[in-house]
Amino acid sequence: MRKILAYFLVCFCALCLMPDIQAQEDIPTPKDSTNASAVSPDFMPVFLTTLPPEQFEMVQYKPLDTNIFYTPQTNPLSDPLNMYQNLGIFSQAHKNMIFEFERPIGFSMITLPFPLYFRRQSDLHYFDVATSYTKLNYTYGLASENSFQALHTQKVRQFKFTFDLNGYSNKGYFIHQGTNMFTMNVFGHYQTPKNRYGVFVSYLLNHGKYSENGGITDHAEFADRDPLSAKTLDYSNHSVLFSNASSLINTHDTYLMQYFNMEGKRKGFYFGTLTHTFQFKSISSLFYDHDLNNDFYQNQYYINTDTTRDTIKYYAISNALQWSNYRPFDTVSSQHYFFRIAGGARHEYVGAFMPYYRGNTMTLFARTNIRLFTVWDIFGSISYSFFGYNKNDARASVKATFAISRKNSHYLGFSADFYRISPDYFYSYYIGNNSLWYNDWPKQNILKLSAYWTRTSYKLSFNYYMMHNYIFMNSHYEPEIYKKGINVIQLQAEAPVRIHNFSMDVNLALQHSTKSYIAVPLFAGKLSAAYCFRIFKKRLKIQLGGDLMFNTSYYADIYNPLLHQFCYQEETKVGNYLYLDLHISFRVKRISFFVRGSNLLAGLIGYNYFTTPYYPMQAQSFRVGINWRFYD
Repeated sequence: MRKILAYFLVCFCALCLMPDIQAQEDIPTPKDSTNASAVSPDFMPVFLTTLPPEQFEMVQYKPLDTNIFYTPQTNPLSDPLNMYQNLGIFSQAHKNMIFEFERPIGFSMITLPFPLYFRRQSDLHYFDVATSYTKLNYTYGLASENSFQALHTQKVRQFKFTFDLNGYSNKGYFIHQGTNMFTMNVFGHYQTPKNRYGVFVSYLLNHGKYSENGGITDHAEFADRDPLSAKTLDYSNHSVLFSNASSLINTHDTYLMQYFNMEGKRKGFYFGTLTHTFQFKSISSLFYDHDLNNDFYQNQYYINTDTTRDTIKYYAISNALQWSNYRPFDTVSSQHYFFRIAGGARHEYVGAFMPYYRGNTMTLFARTNIRLFTVWDIFGSISYSFFGYNKNDARASVKATFAISRKNSHYLGFSADFYRISPDYFYSYYIGNNSLWYNDWPKQNILKLSAYWTRTSYKLSFNYYMMHNYIFMNSHYEPEIYKKGINVIQLQAEAPVRIHNFSMDVNLALQHSTKSYIAVPLFAGKLSAAYCFRIFKKRLKIQLGGDLMFNTSYYADIYNPLLHQFCYQEETKVGNYLYLDLHISFRVKRISFFVRGSNLLAGLIGYNYFTTPYYPMQAQSFRVGINWRFYD
C-alpha cells in the first residue's frame, strides 16, 4: 500500500509540474456563441449542445474543443471525467465507480451496461456551424484494437443535417475475449423561413457482438504474482469461465418532433408553441452458450441442458403532445426576468417477449423555468403515470441557481430530485434457461439532494441519496430488495486548469454508502495533464501528456454476461492500483497524430490491475491514431 501511494504521489507531482498543453488560441469564441462565423480556415469554431428529447429545455451552445489535448482520448473510458469499472478492453460492459441514479419517465425493460458507448436520444449533439464540419478519426492499438469515427454536420439555409458513425473492434488478449460494435445516428432539422413550423427527425442504431469469457478462473494467482516475476505474459495459459458464450445486442430508436409556433398577426405577439413527438424504440438481446460450464450454471436448467439461448426483446411506441410558452431550440435567455412553462401528456404502448408483456401507460408532465431578481433561476418539473406496469409512478425535481457572476459563469446551486418508480421490468419478471423469477415489488423511493458551486468549468458538488426499497442483483444473480434505508454521501471536484500552454483536468470523488449493497470506492481520482510546444516556425505542434487513475479497494460488483447485469458480491476486492498512461501528439493544421501507451506500471507494482473482479485490465499496450478535421 505504501509503495503504491509513493508511486501515486511521484506520478501526480510529475504530471502536475508538466508546463503545458492545449492552446486556447485555437478556439476563438465569438460574442454570440450561436453564430459560428469563420475565424480561421484551420481552426474554425464549432458549437454544439445536447438535445433533451420530448421534455425539451432551452439549449446552451458550447464551443467544441478541437485542441490537440483531446486527440488521444478517442476511447470514452480515457476521458478525464469518466471513472468506470470495465471488463479490461474498451466498448465492453462497464459501470460508473461514482454512484448515480437517474431514470426517465415511462416503461423500462432493462438498463444495459454500456452508458459510454450505446447512444440514446439524450446523448445526441446538435451542431451550429457556418456551413459544414467533418471529422475522421482512426485508432490502431497494438496488437488487436481498432476504433474509428466519421462525423459530418451540414447547414444549408434552414436545414441542418448530422451523420455520426462510431466503430470499435478488439480481439482481446485472453481466451474468447473480443468485441465488435458500432453506433450510428442520423438526424435532420428543418424550420420554415419565418420559424412558424419546424420538424426534427433522428435515428439511432447500436449494434454489439461480444465474446463473453466470464473472466479468468485463476484470478487470485494472476494478481498475487511477485512484481517482475514473469518477463512475458502468455494470456492463452489462463483458463476462462466461458469458452463458447457470446452476446448479440441491437437497439433501434426513431424519433420525430414537429412543432408549430403560434405567432399573432401583430409582430411580437406570441401564443405559445404546440409540439408533437413520436418515438419508436426496440431492444433485442441474445446470449448464446454451449458445452455449458456447471461451475457457473450449477445444474439449473429450465429449458435445455445442452445449450443456453436466452433472449430479451421489447419495443415501445410513444406519442406526446405538449404546449409551451417557448420554442424548441430556443437558447438560454439573457433577460433579467422571465417565466417559462410547459406541460403535456404522453402515451406509451409496450410489447415485450421473454418475458411477455403488453401494456399502456399514460403520463402527465409539466415543467417551468423562472428567473427572479436577475440572479435567481428556478427550475421545476413533475410527472405522474397512469395504467400498466408504471401505474402511480411519480417523479419531481426542483433546482435553484444563484448567479454570482453570469459573465464568468459563476454560480451556486441547490437541487432535489424525488423518484417513486417501478424497477426495470426485467427485475420483476424474467424467463430464461438458467434463471426464472416472478416478483411483485413495491415502488422504489429515491431522494437526491445536491449542492454545488461552479465557475466556468470548475465544479465542486455535494450529493446525498436516501433510498428505500432499493432493488439490486444479489450474489446469486437474482433480484433482491432492501426495504430499509440506504444512504450514499458524495463529494466531487472537477477542475480543468488552462494556463497558457499548460492544461490539466482533475476529477476527484469521495463516497460512502451505509450499506454494502451499493458498492463504491471511498476515493476515486483521475488526472490528465499535458504540455505543448511548437517547432518549424510554429507549423508543427507537439504535445506530451499523461493520465493517472487510482481508486481505493472495495468489493466492486461482479459482471454476469448472461443477464447483462452487474451483481453484488463480497468475496473479491479490487483497487489500490495505479494506472498510468502517457501519450505524444502531433498536429499540422487540421491533421493530428498520436501515440499512446497504457497501463505502463503493469508488472512494476504488481499484477492486481482489475477494476471488475475476474477481468484483468490490459498490461502495457500501445495505440496510434489519426484525427482529421474538415471545414467548408
